[in-house]
Amino acid sequence: MSWAFVLIIIFFLLVFIYAMWRGSRLPKCFPNNFLINDENYKEIVICCGDSITHGRIGYDWVSKLEDEDKSRIYINAGINGDLAWNLYQRIEGIINCNPDIITILIGTNDAMGSQSKKLGNDYIKMKKLPQRPSIDWYQENYDLIISKLMNGTNAKIYLVTLPWIGEKEDDKIIDIVKNHNTVIEKLAKKHKLEVIPFFDKIDKSINANISQELKHQLAYKYMINYKRLLRIMRAIVLHYIFGFTWNKIGNKYILRTLCDFIHLNENGGLLLKDLIQAQLNS
Repeated sequence: MSWAFVLIIIFFLLVFIYAMWRGSRLPKCFPNNFLINDENYKEIVICCGDSITHGRIGYDWVSKLEDEDKSRIYINAGINGDLAWNLYQRIEGIINCNPDIITILIGTNDAMGSQSKKLGNDYIKMKKLPQRPSIDWYQENYDLIISKLMNGTNAKIYLVTLPWIGEKEDDKIIDIVKNHNTVIEKLAKKHKLEVIPFFDKIDKSINANISQELKHQLAYKYMINYKRLLRIMRAIVLHYIFGFTWNKIGNKYILRTLCDFIHLNENGGLLLKDLIQAQLNS
């Protein structure tokens, strides 16, 4: 094997590592690095969640909110791959920021992890879970999150329904997402909280001005095998190395609101940003 070939392999490996680092580094304003200023007069908004909130894989809608609204301080409490249990483990850091407003968008990984025993075991290893994900465990942890935040803060809390996973509405994963959203709505009713209907907003966007026949032809299927991770890695490399927009990355699969069947592209991210911005300003 020639040295030139070895150097080429090392170069591409370093490029890949760099892209993965860009896709996983913490948000610039995260609960653990936020310093409370007693002279601050602005409302503090904390957006809690997983990678969809984290904004390193897919569109960073929290930063867009921050750019457009200088009257508030926005803290991004999203972490790639987190489930409701993981969010609950770091809830004290969120409470310590003394937020005025909290949004919660958590459960996409709970939904995906509940699809099969193998995926559940993968999440146990990846996120150090004490058990396999299930919808009952999701409800238990989400309830704990809400109760802890309500007892530890005076913040106005908004629950955000989960977005679609894939854009094929007859796919089994959509039913799983709907069931998790039913949990969110049930907990909102229990704790008398408002729900931001993100799932419905995406539903309208996907189904707008398209026939059922054409929609069936265009919809690629969300995969639970190794292709799921390959699509995510492809999106990260194309965005951070080649400068592709998240919309352009999703175009390969004719996705309208997602870039890799899981994470939001610019279209989906702006839908969520607008929903939350309207709720904050109402």
